[in-house]
Amino acid sequence: MSRPDVLMHRATEALYDAVIDPAAWDDAMRALRALFHSRVEALYCLDLRARALRPVRIEGVDRAHIKRFSASFYLPDNPCLKTPELHRPGVVRTEERMLAHLGDPAALRRSTYFNEWLRPQGLAHTMGITPWVQEGLVLNFSLLREPGRGSFGLAEQRRLDRLARHMERAMRMVVKLDTLTQRCSDSTTALDRIEQGMAVLDAQGALLQANQAALRLLARGKGFCLRGGRLAAREPQDQARLDALLNACTAGSTWAEPLQPAALVVQGLVLQMTPLRSTRSVFVSPQAAVLVSLSEPLAPPVAQARETLAALFGLTGAEARLALSLMDGGGLREAASRARMSYATARWYLKILFQKTGSTRQSELIALLVRVTQSAWPLQMH
Repeated sequence: MSRPDVLMHRATEALYDAVIDPAAWDDAMRALRALFHSRVEALYCLDLRARALRPVRIEGVDRAHIKRFSASFYLPDNPCLKTPELHRPGVVRTEERMLAHLGDPAALRRSTYFNEWLRPQGLAHTMGITPWVQEGLVLNFSLLREPGRGSFGLAEQRRLDRLARHMERAMRMVVKLDTLTQRCSDSTTALDRIEQGMAVLDAQGALLQANQAALRLLARGKGFCLRGGRLAAREPQDQARLDALLNACTAGSTWAEPLQPAALVVQGLVLQMTPLRSTRSVFVSPQAAVLVSLSEPLAPPVAQARETLAALFGLTGAEARLALSLMDGGGLREAASRARMSYATARWYLKILFQKTGSTRQSELIALLVRVTQSAWPLQMH
């Protein structure tokens, strides 16, 4: 295998590696420099609407000149902006081809771009390709070198044409990954703007993602906290209930339809947990996860809450009293004591509450009660 073929293979491999590992650009640019005897290797995006440069990877140009690029490039006398036909996939661009297309062999050397940006850096000859174009954005790869080395010859143009097909594929993958990354970033930003605490946990309770409101509530350590990267309750008895709730929400939920939210109330902090359905994937095993919301409800007047429960579910005064007591946290015994009834009576009323609300578990019942009593009453924002 000849040296140019070795360098071409090395550059091609590095291009695909750079899709997921930006550090691979170092090897790609070194191989391209050796292959084309260039002094500048630049992968960059032209934002034609904003008249701006978005560098991806530029070697051989200092930061000061990169900052000055747009001021000299986006001008009416720049022939590069007059040849959009050459800035598309499948075309190898050289200054000779551009000037022949324009029919003006002196257009480049008269331009501000050449005299104020290229010439001060000792650059004269250019060759490039456009791997990707979309909605006013032009992704270019350009090679530049000094006057003494001469323009890029036909053999070099053929090599770049061969490389272009690989770069187009690699850049399509880069754009797709960047789009997914941007969507994730936008989702994270949107979550941070929600004043209610929101978090995602795995099946073991490890925190996968949380918005700022959730992190603030957990940092206070009121009822719940983070312990070793996992959601935990401050008190042992509450931890047992949290574990049971997490197990109930994640057991067998990988492919099942989402269940109804379930809730705990600990020290006035309402935690609601909803199973998340995994997205089917060929390459990634589905993992159970849950969406957690944390809030400090501003309690509505007791009379209003009782009226709401009576209207929605037909609860009697005693049944509503136990329901509201359950929302204050703790187990059934504590709720019975607060509701001024015996434990046996509370157990009987709990069965009635299940029947009237259509709930099957205490945590599911609490989540439902929180939703209906807070729906017309604002949550306290942070």
